[in-house]
Amino acid sequence: MALTCVTLLIILIGSIVLCIGIGPVSIPFETVWRVMFYKMFGIGDISDVANSTQNIVWFLRAPRVLLGVLVGICLSISGVAMQAFTKNPLASPYVLGISSGASFGAVLAMATGTLSFLGTYATSIGAFAGAMAAILIVYFLAKTGKEIAPIKLVLVGTAVSAMFTAFSNFIIYKAPDDSKVREVTFWMLGSVAGAEWEDLIPLAVIFIPGTLGMYALANSMNALMMGESSAVTLGINVNLVRKLNVFIAALMTGIAVAVAGSIGFVGLVIPHIVRAVVGADHRRVIPLSVLVGGIYLIWVDVGARMFDAPGEIPIGIITSMLGAPFFLWMIRVRRYSFGNKS
Repeated sequence: MALTCVTLLIILIGSIVLCIGIGPVSIPFETVWRVMFYKMFGIGDISDVANSTQNIVWFLRAPRVLLGVLVGICLSISGVAMQAFTKNPLASPYVLGISSGASFGAVLAMATGTLSFLGTYATSIGAFAGAMAAILIVYFLAKTGKEIAPIKLVLVGTAVSAMFTAFSNFIIYKAPDDSKVREVTFWMLGSVAGAEWEDLIPLAVIFIPGTLGMYALANSMNALMMGESSAVTLGINVNLVRKLNVFIAALMTGIAVAVAGSIGFVGLVIPHIVRAVVGADHRRVIPLSVLVGGIYLIWVDVGARMFDAPGEIPIGIITSMLGAPFFLWMIRVRRYSFGNKS
């Protein structure tokens, strides 16, 4: 397990440097490495590197790639939380309508100025509130007694997602400012383009405590997989664990959506792939989902940049193109349980 994490961490760091160098202007790996080390730690000498190259690396591509890493991490952890919460690998922030709820809250804040009194945090708080509302609606509507049927959960999540998407579209349709309409429409497609260093702050602040909080709940989530009665016998506070799962998932999804727009299926695909390889033990699933999620999204972003160069495709379109067939395959093979691996 430790060797796997170290290997993936090396791959992640290497991917970050490689992806910063990839673009319309190709920059060698060594140059990117030197510029990043100098800018971050003051190590080395980059006087021989052109100022334009330094600016591309530090101001254009580095924030974008790092934002992709953080968004991938947050969405992957949210997926793990939702799948543990519902005991269903079909669950994810996108499928269950959390992303759509977050989008609605963010669009409401951006297009109408409803939360303008919150200043720069208006969009983030709006997205978090929308995400919380969505998951609570889905949970209470899908719950039958103490059980949640997988198919009912997906159906309710689809309906709630459509509802919040309709609310968002209505706000956009009624928006009086055309420039706001264009801005919000492009944002809803999901993108990390144009990222600046300050965009990383909200995600950087919440992803570490969110990830550590989820890891602290790993044993409790493992117990919940065996059933509520077994978890209670082991002394697990089931209600507290579920509330923390919901809070962490809504917080991380809300902030990710507020910064990067609606990027679908990351929280479905990554935890499922990780679980298929290492089993259902959340002590393994959580750290590996963090690393794989970050790697996955920055390479998808490279595809978004390069497939239609010199233009680019919103990253949310590509993740949906990749994730939707994966989701349909899961339904087709009826993989509704976590399996017997531990």
